[in-house]
Formats: sequence, structure tokens, C-alpha cells
Amino acid sequence: MIFSADIEDWQQSVLDFDRPISQRVLNNTLQLLAILAEHQVQATFFVQGMVAERFPELITAIAAQGHELASHAYSHRPLYTLTPAQFKDELERSVYKLEDLTGQKVLGFRAPTFSVRTEILPWYCDTLQAFGLRYDSSIMLAQVRKVYGFADDSILAQIRARGLDTYPLSTCTVLGKSLPVMGGGYFRIYPYALNRWLARQLNKTSGVFYMHPYELDIQEYQEVAKPAGISKAWAVHQFAGRSGMVNKLHKLLTDYPFTSFQAQYYH
Repeated sequence: MIFSADIEDWQQSVLDFDRPISQRVLNNTLQLLAILAEHQVQATFFVQGMVAERFPELITAIAAQGHELASHAYSHRPLYTLTPAQFKDELERSVYKLEDLTGQKVLGFRAPTFSVRTEILPWYCDTLQAFGLRYDSSIMLAQVRKVYGFADDSILAQIRARGLDTYPLSTCTVLGKSLPVMGGGYFRIYPYALNRWLARQLNKTSGVFYMHPYELDIQEYQEVAKPAGISKAWAVHQFAGRSGMVNKLHKLLTDYPFTSFQAQYYH
């Protein structure tokens, strides 16, 4: 199975795109690195360009532990809000920074908030390939929120027809409905036993787990989100289950073998 992490700062990527990157993303990602090292797991880190600019030492630390570095754009703005020229700039400011810091070729991309749309595919796929990228991991084959998700897998064929590999996020089928599993808020909120039960359907080689290091941050609600005045409903969506994430990760990394996209497909 693939272990992937989206390296972003919650208050900048979710609360306010114009906020500077905070120290929290450094601390949270170092904590994740320590957990992965304990279990001797290599992962793929999709890194925002803004984070790489703010903490270049974090990028070199990720690379030094043998993890794959991939792009998560620059500012975390949804792709459907960008022009083709703006996306090119976002990609350049992420990919080139990562490659300059590590000397490694960046092969993969994950769109902020999985914001790929069928209408942007021509310039989206062309731009990724122009920077030498080989794969996308931005597609959720489940419609659970209005902001992302696809009802069927035809989007995968369209991306592959344009010359890119694509690896969708993990989903399972329950009562005929496609549901996300092994990722983000779903992993964080579902009891671990439910995660394991849902994951029994997954291909143990091609399944994709994803998370954000900020999901390990149990103080962020009190110190950042609550003073910012976010709604109770949004607070539940963003912060429920964070206190149990470390224990869940240790169980997950004990129960399943994990690797990176690069090690699995591009070695």
C-alpha cells in the first residue's frame, strides 16, 4: 500500500491562503517523520511550495530519510480558481524548489483539495508533463462533498489518455455506495476497527493512504482555530479525532506494509 502525506500548514491552506506559513507545519511533519522512521516506512510527501520556501531544512530532512518528494502546488488554491498561466507558476514554484533542495527529480503531483475537474484536463495534464511529472494522485472516486469527487472512474481513462499515470485515493463500496477509506478526516474520525473493516476490500499493493501532518496537532484548535472564530460544525470537521491519530498511525503501520509511489512504480 502507498503511504502519502500532504505537507501543508492548516491555518494557511485551510483557514486563509494569505497567511504566512507557521512553525506548526515544521513541528507536525517532524513528528510524522519520527513515526515513519520507527516503523521503517518510506512514504511520498506532497509538499506545498510555500512550505519548502519557509522550511528548506524540512525538505532536506524528508529526503535524507529516503522518502519521495512530490508537488502539492504552491499556495494551496484550488486548481479550478486558477488560469493555466497561474497553475504553471504554482507548479514551477513547487517543483523547482523541491528539485533544487534535494537534487531529486519530482515525479508526482496532488492537487490541493483534490481540485481536478474534467474541464481543466487539457491544460492540467499538459502542464504536469511540461515539468517532467509522470503521475497524478488527486482523484477521489466517491462523491461525498460538493468540492471534490467523481461518480465513476472515467476520469482516470481521460488522464491516462493524455499521457499521465494516475493513482486515485482509496475507496470502498458499502451498500452500493462508494465511500472514502484510509485517508484524511475519514481515517481520523472512523474508529480504527471500522477503518480495518472497510479496508479489507483494498488492493494491498495499489491502495493509497493519505494524511496531513497537521492532523497530529492537538493544540491547534485552542491556539489558532478557536481564536479565529470558526464555526462549531467546521471545528468538528477539521479537528475531531486528532487526539487519537498517533495511536491509529502506529496500529496502521504495524498492520499494513507501506511504501512510496516512487518505490512501488518508478524504481
